Parts: sequence; structure tokens; C-alpha cells
Amino acid sequence: MRTTLLRHSLSEGFNNLVRHPLVTLASITTIALMLFLLGAFTLFSINARQMMARAGEQPPVEITLEIGVTDEEIAAIVADLAGDPNILEYTLFTPEQNFETFKANLGKDELFADFSADYIPHTFAIRLHDPAGSEDFKSHMEGLPGVRKVDLELKVMQFLSKAIVWVNYATLTAFAVLGVVAFFIISNMVRVAVFARGDEINIMKYVGATNWYIRIPYILEGAVTGLLGGGLAWLSAYVIYSRLYETVAANTVPTDVLAMIAPAELASMVLLLNVGLGIGIGALGSAVSVRRYIQV
Repeated sequence: MRTTLLRHSLSEGFNNLVRHPLVTLASITTIALMLFLLGAFTLFSINARQMMARAGEQPPVEITLEIGVTDEEIAAIVADLAGDPNILEYTLFTPEQNFETFKANLGKDELFADFSADYIPHTFAIRLHDPAGSEDFKSHMEGLPGVRKVDLELKVMQFLSKAIVWVNYATLTAFAVLGVVAFFIISNMVRVAVFARGDEINIMKYVGATNWYIRIPYILEGAVTGLLGGGLAWLSAYVIYSRLYETVAANTVPTDVLAMIAPAELASMVLLLNVGLGIGIGALGSAVSVRRYIQV
């Protein structure tokens, strides 16, 4: 019995797609457009979050030590930095290195012929994993012996932290809005198909067909429509993103702030997202539509 039901459901589901080709084509195209927009926004969101995370790592935090700081105090600071999980990278610059950098930037070495590096402090250039923890890091480091001051771009880091949160909110909002739109599109498609077969469904009910026996073909029809729309959306998004990647990111390296994520790294995730949402929304929209408009 179950084999017969499955065979009938599959047959009727695919027949429904063929019986109304224009409605099916319009539904697949519209769903593909909705899921393409969702996929495109997802790609943008992932790249934006990565770029902002890299940008948050780029502005170095600079620690200036006291002039005449002891080797023991420097060693203690290095040990503290090495044990901090939020430290991405740190570099110690000696007074001699800072002096040479200063002269190179100014471009007039003769002005410093009688100047000694003894009056220039040690400094640390630091990059953080998470810019949101920069203020806590500053407060902690300023309390260590030998540290004179800690300079950081608080406004930049605070903006990046807030921007990442807003991008996440925008992604969730886009998911919800586009998902609801796709749901109603599939529901209307199934409603048209149900009304077109009203007499046939009434006959099936009179001869004892169960509710699920009537519903399942429409649920499969919606799922197949969502699958085709999701596949088409993924293919379109992948091709366009790959072309954009080749054009924009051809001369960048993965560690650059503006470097895009390679298409191969995102292909499977976007495919699962589009196809999974397409099938899920298609099946759910069909089930709700059959129940509401046929009352089987």
C-alpha cells in the first residue's frame, strides 16, 4: 500500500508540473529570483563580515614603554601578550629601530647627527582578533609596570564591532522577508493547480481517498518546484560571483582587507541554503495551500 501511495504521489506530483507549464515556469522563475537575491545577500554578508573582521585586525594598537624600562619589565610584557588569546600578532620595536624609522620618514638624517636613541622608547605594535575587546585590553596593559601609554583607534574599532552586528541583523531580516515572499508564491501556484483539479479531487474524496493521499502529490509538486528554483538560483549566483571574483579579486591575496572569499569555499554552503530553503518552503507552502483552499 505504501509503495502504491508513493508511486501515485510521485506520478501525480510530476504530472501537475506538466499540466500547467506556464504556472510552473512562472513559479520556478519567481522562486529562483527570490532565492537568488537571498543567495546574493548571503554572499555579500559573509564577505562583509570577513572584511570587517580583517579591518578590525589591521589598525595596530601601539604600546609605548617608559624610557629606561628594564629588560625584566619588557620580558613580563612580552609574556603577558603571548598569553592573551585576543592577540593576533605583536611586534617589539627597539629605540634604535624607532629612531631609524623616524629619520626615514622625515628624510633629513643630518638633523639628527648629534641625537641619541636613548631618548626614544621601546614600542609594541599589536593586532587584535576582536576589536570589541580593545578597551579592556588597553585598561589591562596600562596597569603593567613599564608601560607609559596605549594608543588605539577606538572609534574605528567600535564602528567595526557595531557594523558586524548590523550586518548580521540585515542578513536575518533578508532571510525572513524573502522566505515569506517565496512561501506565498508557491502557495498561490498550488492554489491554482488545486482549483483546476477540483472535480477530480472531489471524486477522489467520494471514493474514500484519505486526506494525505490527496495532499502528498501537491507537497511533492511544491518541493520539486522549490528544488528547481533553488538549483537555478544557486547556478546564477555562482556564475555571477565567480566572474566578480575573477574581476575584483584577481590581484589580491587572502590576507588583504578587501580580499573576497574564493567561490569554491562558498559553493556548497550556498547550494545547501538555496536548495534546502527551496524544498522546505515549497513543501510547506503546498501543504498549507491544500489545507486552506481545498479543506481536504
